[in-house]
Amino acid sequence: MTWNRLRVTLLACLSGAAALTGCEAAAIDTAVDHYVAGRMAMDAQRYEEALAELEKAIEANPDLSIAHAAMGDIFRKQDQPVQAAGAYERACKANPYAFRPHYNLGVTYQLLSDTAEVAKIAGEYIRRAVGVYLRAVTLRPGDFDTNLNLAACYFQQGKFDLAEHYCKAAIELGPDNPFAQSNLGIIYDAQDRPYDAIAAYKTSLELDVHQPKLLGNLGSTYLRLGRMRDALRAFELAAKEDPTSADPHVQTGVCHYQAKDYAAAQASYEHAVKLDPKCAQAFRGLGVVHMTLWVTANDQDDTTLRDRALAAWDRSLELDSNQPDLLRLVRKYRPEVTGPEL
Repeated sequence: MTWNRLRVTLLACLSGAAALTGCEAAAIDTAVDHYVAGRMAMDAQRYEEALAELEKAIEANPDLSIAHAAMGDIFRKQDQPVQAAGAYERACKANPYAFRPHYNLGVTYQLLSDTAEVAKIAGEYIRRAVGVYLRAVTLRPGDFDTNLNLAACYFQQGKFDLAEHYCKAAIELGPDNPFAQSNLGIIYDAQDRPYDAIAAYKTSLELDVHQPKLLGNLGSTYLRLGRMRDALRAFELAAKEDPTSADPHVQTGVCHYQAKDYAAAQASYEHAVKLDPKCAQAFRGLGVVHMTLWVTANDQDDTTLRDRALAAWDRSLELDSNQPDLLRLVRKYRPEVTGPEL
């Protein structure tokens, strides 16, 4: 649709909504002209000019929902989510039956939640997102993204039954979407339903095998069930899918350690450290291997392994000090330093 045709269509819709006086008709005509000019500038990425035209459109007709929504779109492009949320809120108020502003407002609230530094504020944005998504899903029940996003918000609130409901609704709308299936697996895991989670993860992998994070989730679920061989295989596949990530190697280290294959565990942790020298969990695991070998050694007079373990644990705590259990181990095994006798 050309901009001239859009202008004619908008004028017909707005003017035909009710009997208008001459002044009201002129105001609508002015608002539409500025709106179309704003959209043209927006398409040309002249955003400041577009905002100025849209403001004039709103001044002529404050209830022009599409102008408020267009301003919200521009603010999102300019990475100004607070201003975008305000514009979308005004668009929703001007037209409570418009689906797209409600959906975009929900997305913007989620973004604000993700970037909020205070948990209480983040929670408030998620609460708002839920409310606006519920309105959006009422307006358009068959929208895949709305159902999936609503499931994600409920998951963040810890309302796993509602998260499951809307995630399944999304899957019905998009059964071939691997992301929806993997989300359902995460929801099942949170509900302590590991076998349902595994089934969902496998379905997602059948749709798209190239998902290293999902393979990590699958491996972690296997690990909790004590299925070490399956867990190890999942983590090894994750490492192949994302060769630059240290996380799968940390997890393969855990599997090898549980199987008492300490040499393989050490190799996995060392590889993780090589990939990410700031991986606290890799240093932690490396220290556990060294300390285990020292504690189980026949000759504990040789403290080389103990000292290596303590050095690795010190590094882990430097990278992540919030490991109280590891700090207790350091204090347990570090030899007391005594001063000279006087």
